[in-house]
Order: sequence, then structure tokens, then C-alpha cells
Amino acid sequence: MKTKLIKRFSKLFAVLAFLTLLAGNAFAIENKTRVVSPYWQSDSGSYTFIAVSHTSLSGMASQIGLTLTALGSDNVTFGSAVEFTVESGNTTRVFIVRTNQATINPTGISTAKFISGTTNFTHGHVLIAPLATAPNTATGDASLTGDGYRDVTMLSYWGSVVIEQNTTGFAMEFIGDMSDSAATSVLIGSTPVAGPAAP
Repeated sequence: MKTKLIKRFSKLFAVLAFLTLLAGNAFAIENKTRVVSPYWQSDSGSYTFIAVSHTSLSGMASQIGLTLTALGSDNVTFGSAVEFTVESGNTTRVFIVRTNQATINPTGISTAKFISGTTNFTHGHVLIAPLATAPNTATGDASLTGDGYRDVTMLSYWGSVVIEQNTTGFAMEFIGDMSDSAATSVLIGSTPVAGPAAP
């Protein structure tokens, strides 16, 4: 009887250990050099807002350049991708809007970055990739200042899809950012993070 119980317990333990490893691997993300958001939208009554902040943590370069691209559900670029540098302690705002948006536009918010496209309902995902070199905003020089990692995954991202009629909406999720959210294997690239956030 004791032998049967030991056999059953060891089989149960082996099954539980296997399921634990399987579940852990299914939802884990390998830190990479890019960040994605699985959903954005824009139409005649909504737009998407994204904020990218440089948190000035130890190990970060004082300037980090990136390219932010809004891809439609058909993987075609919506509008034009924006490239910019985020400096230590600063936040850059990005809006994904319809063409001729009345209030959210470069005239009204001159310090923000804009991706503009069709007025039809469009949705998709956001891809954020590093710039090999980004211009120094003060000098226009292509060499960045400051020691540290120029790693877009170390920046802080947050955003929302805004429904204009009643100024409500919902938050966006960012995968691969400093919060280290989980991604499916489809989103996992081939280049590891080269910074303090590396596994």
C-alpha cells in the first residue's frame, strides 16, 4: 500500500512540475530591443494617445531615440512613422488621429508627435523600435550624449484609446517595456536586450 501511494504521489508531482514549466514558458517574454502594443484605433469619433517617458534610471543613456509605427490590422503602416529622441526626465506625447482632426492636431499641441491617416475606422498594433543613432535635439548632432544603454525597453510607456463624444476610453497595454509584460512567441524577436533589464 505504501509503495502504491509513493508511486502515485511521484507521478502526480511529475505531472504538476511539467504543467508548471509549460505554463511558465507559455506566457514568459524574452526581453528584446523593441516594444509593441497590441491595439490602437482611430476614426471619426476616437483617437489614440501614447506617452513615452525617460525615467532617468541608472544605466540609461541621457537620450534614447526610437521609431514609433502604427500598423493597421492588415499590417500596412497607418500614416507615417514618427522618429524622435526622449531626453532624461522628459516625456514625449504621440497622437494617432484621423486626418483633419479639429482639436487634437499639430497646431493645437505643437510639442507632440502626430501620426495622421484616414477618417475611416482603423485599428491595429503599435511597433516601437530603437534608432541606431538619433539626433541630439540641442545640437542636431547624430551622436547621443551620456553614458548608458540606449534601450527603448527601459523607457516608460502608457497610453489610451479615447472616445471623444464622452471623453472615455480604455488603457493600452505595452509588451516588452520596463514593466516587462508578457508576449506570445509570435512577438518575440531575435536580438536580446543589452542593458540592466537583460535576463
